[in-house]
Amino acid sequence: MSRRICVALYNEIVALRPDWHSDDDNAGAIKIVMTGSASDPADWQRHIGNKARRDLIAKRAKDPDDPLKLVIVRDMWLTGFDAPSMHTMYIDKPMQGHGLMQAIARVNRVFRDKPAGLVVDYIGIAQSLKNALGQYSESDRRQAGIDEAEAVAEMLKRYEIVQDHFHGFDYSQALKGEPSDRLRTLAAAMNWILERQHAAATKEADEEARKTALWRYQDDVLALSKAFALAAA
Repeated sequence: MSRRICVALYNEIVALRPDWHSDDDNAGAIKIVMTGSASDPADWQRHIGNKARRDLIAKRAKDPDDPLKLVIVRDMWLTGFDAPSMHTMYIDKPMQGHGLMQAIARVNRVFRDKPAGLVVDYIGIAQSLKNALGQYSESDRRQAGIDEAEAVAEMLKRYEIVQDHFHGFDYSQALKGEPSDRLRTLAAAMNWILERQHAAATKEADEEARKTALWRYQDDVLALSKAFALAAA
């Protein structure tokens, strides 16, 4: 994530949650931690500050009772930063090896009633994580890694959800038929899904629920794809 994107993301979030913003570094629910200089654009300056500002935000992030909810970090806090109360990390840059393990460990600390952390992967780091875990002990893997049995179980659960969309539809020819049979079955399957999603959407009262109904199959397939990638890593 570039510094420009950091600022743009901040602005988008604040537009949705205006009460999260504060010009005071001691207040506000969202902050950016990044380096910069006086030559950077004017609207970046309030996010740059100096080391004292970064240390203040780090101190706030470590305090579980502080109202700070989200910190957008640009190439910082990967080493020497320990905040057991942090529970979610959003990753949007390629990482590997020791650096990746350190990043995962930032949120995967037990704290009070928090059993583990959540890593939201926007870039696809599952294989890199598995490779990195191979360099560590079994206890380290349990601390920061993927439980393969759980990953497979999640994939099978997602598979059953997708399969349920085709309940009542005969797709056997897609599995054992000739190429022409498979193409016809694929077209019929697409119509099957579209018709049922449309029927489900017409039963909903509000626009958001209709949109959810129209995209339910696609969303379930996406969830299955992610679960498969994790299980296969």
